[in-house]
Amino acid sequence: MRRCSEASTEVVKKLATALKGELPIIGVGGIMSGEDAAAKIAAGASLVQFYSGFIYRGPDLVSEASAAIAKMSRQA
Repeated sequence: MRRCSEASTEVVKKLATALKGELPIIGVGGIMSGEDAAAKIAAGASLVQFYSGFIYRGPDLVSEASAAIAKMSRQA
């Protein structure tokens, strides 16, 4: 079974393709790591929102996500 994050990332990809930048996309669902957040951005999300991940991981998830997204952006 696919993880929630993987399934929601596929939805972000489909939306990004269909919307072609006309509307911002907020990536949500199963973001428990910085890697999960970066995957949403790479799939086409303009922003990411995490709730459960923040509850279980605490504020460290925010800095981890920020670092992962910044690293991905530098590599692009």
